[in-house]
Amino acid sequence: MHNFTTQRLLIRPLAEQDKDLYFSLYTNAKVMRNIGEPLTQVEAEKAFTSTLKAMQKTQPKVMSWAIVALYNNECIGIQGLNWQTPDIADIGIMLSRTSNGKQLPEEAMGALMEYAFNYLSVAKINAFYARKNLATSRFVKKLGFIYDDAKQPANINDSYQYFIKDKWLQTLIYQVL
Repeated sequence: MHNFTTQRLLIRPLAEQDKDLYFSLYTNAKVMRNIGEPLTQVEAEKAFTSTLKAMQKTQPKVMSWAIVALYNNECIGIQGLNWQTPDIADIGIMLSRTSNGKQLPEEAMGALMEYAFNYLSVAKINAFYARKNLATSRFVKKLGFIYDDAKQPANINDSYQYFIKDKWLQTLIYQVL
């Protein structure tokens, strides 16, 4: 796992120093409202320890990064990949509430997608989210994720979109031309 940057963000592997941020996100009812029930402190401790341990494996099935705002060096969120198969991963992001409305999810997730396609041999990235989470729906659409009615989850409250590497390469070529 590597660090990478965008215009406004440093994205680095999650580390022990990110424990307070992890707890503040996963135990906060407002942050978790579209993800699931907030964790207790004990559950958050176990999840954090488990995530760090999983990331140490030779071929981890979970990779998590801390998102740091370059303008003030403040850690503002966490994003990650969970592998379903060797070349298909689910993507997710959580930002502190103070970071909402600044187009940071697009920037952070776009950078993670580029890293996944170019350095982790990912061919397809899935995004699952609560249908009522309009902010996520908007930013995955802006990133170019594909919505397919036929592939929607059976649970009417959830939504699914995906992005394939070939489309990413076409997008980059189009931007250069």
